[in-house]
Amino acid sequence: MSRVNCLYGACGDLFADYPLAVTTDNPSGSARSMILMQQGGGGGVGFFVLTDDHNEGQHVYSLHPWRAPGGVDIDPDADAVIPDVFAQVIDHGVPVPRHGSLCGWEDRDTVTALVPFYSQYTPESPEPSWATMPIAGSPEDEWPPFADEPFFGHWFWEHYRAGRVISLGDLVAATPGVVFWVDTTAIIGSGCCVVAHDVRSPDGLTLQHGRYVYYQALRAGKEVPSLKALLADGSRTDLAPRFRPPRPSEDRL
Repeated sequence: MSRVNCLYGACGDLFADYPLAVTTDNPSGSARSMILMQQGGGGGVGFFVLTDDHNEGQHVYSLHPWRAPGGVDIDPDADAVIPDVFAQVIDHGVPVPRHGSLCGWEDRDTVTALVPFYSQYTPESPEPSWATMPIAGSPEDEWPPFADEPFFGHWFWEHYRAGRVISLGDLVAATPGVVFWVDTTAIIGSGCCVVAHDVRSPDGLTLQHGRYVYYQALRAGKEVPSLKALLADGSRTDLAPRFRPPRPSEDRL
């Protein structure tokens, strides 16, 4: 099998094996994408966007750097050579959960930390990022072991497949008026997530009520407002609508 054919198959495997990383780019679902992170030998990282366009039935994959020119099509029918830099990304890049994903760290059937993901460009957040947010007041031995990890890695997916990292999107979507994001940047240097009361999933996982705060703010001893005060804050945003699938009428807008 040719190198291009192997890479083409690897692209298909990435979309099949990492659904949490896949963003649907059009209403029909025929265009999809995911972000891959590649760690360089010098300690830096690079981000790339892998796209899949199968509007004509045949999957057409392309890879290009995050918000930068250049790229390559991975087409087994084309007589093309894939540069090593792109081949390495496909073979070894780490898929990043899609923008807005919210995961939880499970400890004895209880969520003890939240892990949100961001991948929409803003001047304040120019590259994909993630944050570890333990519940305020919890001991560090209940925090995720990757709280201090400087780079995202395959370790995340190992925890995810082992059931220690849980996607919370469906649970949050089903409980409006319970899980909120509050802008506490002026107080503790970052926003925080608050849960008004315990929420139990059908499979027995409990998202406990409380304040989920960026771990560095907790370590720094920042004084976090009370749950009551945060729930009364006018800046709070109910997260439930963000995780609901669009209605058919919304697809046509």
